[in-house]
Amino acid sequence: MNILKSLLLAALFSALTAPLFAQSTYKGLPLLKANSSKVNARIGSVHVNGLWTIKPEYNPNALHIQVNGQKEQMVLYTDIDSAVYELRPAKASYFYVLLNKEHYVYTEVMGFRKDGDQAKTKLLNIAKPQSKVFGSLWEKHHVGEVVEGINDYAEKASGAMDWVKSKLGSN
Repeated sequence: MNILKSLLLAALFSALTAPLFAQSTYKGLPLLKANSSKVNARIGSVHVNGLWTIKPEYNPNALHIQVNGQKEQMVLYTDIDSAVYELRPAKASYFYVLLNKEHYVYTEVMGFRKDGDQAKTKLLNIAKPQSKVFGSLWEKHHVGEVVEGINDYAEKASGAMDWVKSKLGSN
């Protein structure tokens, strides 16, 4: 009898508290509440303050985030609410943001994958000179190795910048 009473009490408690933890909706879509137009986010393990600004004049507000794998978990934090979304390449999630208790802002969050087939560009596109004099100077001073090193460094720096931009939501 005690177990039955405990189960009944637990069921009643969860039924009464479930609405407190449920996501609000508007027009059948999830509703995120905000008093400030600035939104923070955590994408994977990276936390970014002020990642996005909600603008009621845009319909929809669009936030596109680079997804490096098959999916990324993204948590959006406003000053009073939060929501979790799973980002996948070319898959959009739609919701509303209630800004300042007056503007219902239709919002789209979409993941994208950076095209891996983009042509590789080099910072220094220099080949060994054909002339005998300049060719020998090229070899003597290891210019080819220097150019290759600069291009490798530039490629790594560019990759790092692309990664940072993807985490910040820039295109």
